Amino acid sequence: MDKTAEETQNIKLLNSNILDSLRRDSDDVFVKKAQAAATDYTRINIRENSFAFKILPPEKATPEMLKYDLSDNLGIVWEIEPDSPGAKWVGLETIPDGEYITASKYLIPFARVLTPNFKCDVAKLLTTHQDVRKILTDNSIKDGLAAIDVKFIYTVNSIVFDADGQNEPNHLTGKVQWRDFEDPLSRETFAEASKMLPAGNEDGKYVARNYCCLMNDCTAREILKLKRNEVGGDLAEEYFRNGLTTSELMGIKTLFTIKNNLIPENWVYFFAEPSYLGKCFYLDDWTMYMKKEAFFIEMFSYWFGGFAFGNVAGMALARFHQKKSNG
Repeated sequence: MDKTAEETQNIKLLNSNILDSLRRDSDDVFVKKAQAAATDYTRINIRENSFAFKILPPEKATPEMLKYDLSDNLGIVWEIEPDSPGAKWVGLETIPDGEYITASKYLIPFARVLTPNFKCDVAKLLTTHQDVRKILTDNSIKDGLAAIDVKFIYTVNSIVFDADGQNEPNHLTGKVQWRDFEDPLSRETFAEASKMLPAGNEDGKYVARNYCCLMNDCTAREILKLKRNEVGGDLAEEYFRNGLTTSELMGIKTLFTIKNNLIPENWVYFFAEPSYLGKCFYLDDWTMYMKKEAFFIEMFSYWFGGFAFGNVAGMALARFHQKKSNG
């Protein structure tokens, strides 16, 4: 049996197993079994699909860690190092945006992220050659991860732009966390932008090291324009032959994303390492729920967790190739 025929047979077998599980459930509700069946063949690492989870890796929470706040919202209370510049908590789904909290603790609110509810005729599961795993996992979970990234970058922007203008101190931290450059991304401009986190404020407080930088794929292509004498030796030839192969720039871990709608071209974010930035916890990892009615099955995925920035001084934004600002 050739590889294509074997893969087709495996797909049909998987689809049949899903239907068999649906038929065996007396209440016609199928929870998590679809996820388990799908992951027999496909492993999905949600941290590779969400840039937010690469910057703040999710950690498993236990029910004992959860607490209610005064508004009955569920979350985890986490401690901040003394002299912290404050915290910004990030609510998901319907949880409202938080405010800056200057205290020794901050709240990591929990909420569910829900994907759209997909429907499918069960007859198609018996006849289709399409891998139903793509419907049950890739598509729906990526929708949910995109929603988390939207909330993540929205909150980051609310922090870095909290200043009177570019190259002006942040209102809360007193350090510069947003700079615009007229020149495009280059060796010189990137090096200059990477000074923001370690510079601290006038009092020498809130110094952080650059752990990673985030940009979209189009911005990353600017790096390929660097000449041999700018990147050093044969690296320019390697970029020309193999594309952008580096995982670091000037010792800073690089994260590239195709989500150009969230990370505009010529924008590069800098983040401190997670222990100097915030926390992310989840109680329920991505789970697929399925229900059968008549000859239709409907399905959606959900994730229950939350994340928050305990140190708002641990992020910065550089925008390259910008028109000269009057501010």
